[in-house]
Amino acid sequence: MRIGHRRGYMPVDGDYKMITLEHQNYILSLTRKLISSCLDEAGFDPTVKEPGHSYGEKVEEILVNKFVGIDVRFSSPSKTKGRGKQTRKMEDFLFLQNLVNVKLGYEKGKGQPNMVSFNRLVKKYLSGEIDSYYVLIIDVRGTTKENLTTQEYLFDLFDYLDYVNYNYGTGQVMLKESQFFADYDSNTYIHKTKKEIVEQLMEIDEKAYQSHIKLKKQQHKKKQEEFNEYLQALQ
Repeated sequence: MRIGHRRGYMPVDGDYKMITLEHQNYILSLTRKLISSCLDEAGFDPTVKEPGHSYGEKVEEILVNKFVGIDVRFSSPSKTKGRGKQTRKMEDFLFLQNLVNVKLGYEKGKGQPNMVSFNRLVKKYLSGEIDSYYVLIIDVRGTTKENLTTQEYLFDLFDYLDYVNYNYGTGQVMLKESQFFADYDSNTYIHKTKKEIVEQLMEIDEKAYQSHIKLKKQQHKKKQEEFNEYLQALQ
């Protein structure tokens, strides 16, 4: 992400991301080095119900603080004056001003977890405020505190749009975990053009909209049938 585009500026294809493959592998390497201590400090307990949800935010905060303390290229999200508490930011940290969202989970691989709001993502991309949106997934495994292991993944969501679903009702972009984890390679650097990304976002939006309308029509039809059955029973 490049902060500071003047109002009305439209980036053109050929602009390159500031996070290189070398940067990505550095962040992954640093995460692997620090994550065990972060889990310890947070008291991560795999025996509790939904440990990923229970400890995710705490572990992520500890990790980000360690990043910021080690390397000046990392920074915490800033707050805009006059916009309230701003507790639900799109990013957990920035690296060279690129937004990075941290997603810690426990024994991932079969679900479709939420990544980000589609509308917020698209609005920031089309306005030129961002040209990338990185996600750092940390998958924790193990049955006791003593045998915890982790697997880390870092990717630009715009380059992996083939692996997402968009729920038009909730407005959330979700990652198709099983497909993504099977194909992910940290040594592969993908770079789609802005035209390709916008075309794919447009297609995702259209498919989600049509699916949503179809579902609502089915729900409406069923409800009308229930009303009619009730009224007929009164006769």
